[in-house]
Amino acid sequence: MQDSVGLEITANSEGASSYDEALMSLLRFQPDITKKVRKITDSDPSAPMGYLFSAYLGLLSSERPDSLAGFDQLNSLEENVSSQNEREKMHALAVRQWLGGEMKASAKTLDEVLLTYPTDTLALYVGHQLDFFMGSSQHLNHRIASALPKLDTSHAHFGYVNSMWAFGLEESGNYTKAEELGRNSVDTNHDDVWGIHAVIHVLEMTGRIDDGLTYLNERRDDWLENNFLYVHNAWHNALFLLEREDFVGALTLYDSYIVTPLSANTAMEMLDASSLLWRLHLDGVNVGQRWNTLAEAWLTKDPEPWYAFNDMHAAMAFVASGRMVEANALVRRLETYVAATNTTVTNKEMTARVGLPIVRALVAHGQGNFAECAQILVPIRDNVAMFGGSHAQRDVVHRTLIDALQKAGNHSLATELLQRRLNDRPSSVWTTKRLAAA
Repeated sequence: MQDSVGLEITANSEGASSYDEALMSLLRFQPDITKKVRKITDSDPSAPMGYLFSAYLGLLSSERPDSLAGFDQLNSLEENVSSQNEREKMHALAVRQWLGGEMKASAKTLDEVLLTYPTDTLALYVGHQLDFFMGSSQHLNHRIASALPKLDTSHAHFGYVNSMWAFGLEESGNYTKAEELGRNSVDTNHDDVWGIHAVIHVLEMTGRIDDGLTYLNERRDDWLENNFLYVHNAWHNALFLLEREDFVGALTLYDSYIVTPLSANTAMEMLDASSLLWRLHLDGVNVGQRWNTLAEAWLTKDPEPWYAFNDMHAAMAFVASGRMVEANALVRRLETYVAATNTTVTNKEMTARVGLPIVRALVAHGQGNFAECAQILVPIRDNVAMFGGSHAQRDVVHRTLIDALQKAGNHSLATELLQRRLNDRPSSVWTTKRLAAA
């Protein structure tokens, strides 16, 4: 059988059709994705891509328990599948490598998949997200750019692949081309929330606050309906409001979309919550009991280190809610993890070089040791990309450094960093006021 982009897939017709449905659901960030992926193996228990797709979903959650459930999928693969083609074997290898903590090796394997099978949308999507998890801004661009010349407009997912490229272009600093491509992708597929997301990033990075709010409002029905990226896009909406110092508006979005009684408390959504509240914390805004609620949610998560970017956001919640015992316990866990000699996983390098220092800096900030916080962050301020996320997400680290510098009385460096920000974001009220204070 062949899938919707003409690649051979080991499955019966119903299994192949279910795979195509699941892939489209994934590209649209639709909440029925887990159900759609399960349908693949329900339709054909001998279809290897059903088990591998499910394993990828767990890994993409960025949470250890969900990720390690992929081992069960590999066991099921071995029990139920008698044959795999070469492409499927390469996907199985990528899954095993990521499960073993070797994110870089997994990304490289997906590169190799795309060399032979450039139309493989799942390899493009998963590789794209892996690049994002590792903060590989240039590869976010190059992975998709290398595949696109081998695709044409008849490719079933052409518009969605272009939106991936738009995000890669933005993270690489090519804002003009990224915006044009992102807007065109969304015009082609109104439900392309990753394309909307790419355009928002361009407007955020270029400081076009009014344009960002207008675009989000114009596309409101598209990004708020039937997708699980709406929390993150609501977070972007709140960031634009913070640049105007509209704290009430930002908290209204927080309560309406980011953390609600119906929230599933997934790490991907909770880090948006921590990031937004920490920005408000730096500005001295009282957020009531929101920090306590969020800290309690972080305490329910598996304490074993798995993804350094999540650890930073958990630390924010512990520190800002006054749970210094938990914050210091996190520091000790990360120190033990980094000191272990029996692992060389990608996340260990992320933690050692960036994640652990940032968590220590957050603890110092929470204890009022602002000079110490700044002293920790200054040497790594140009390397924070290596532990994942986007430029917009990692900006919270730079804001923390600026805040610590100002509170420690180091106004010369604070002024230099603020002037850089103002050059990039001339309409930022936050930066203008901070610069005046410095």
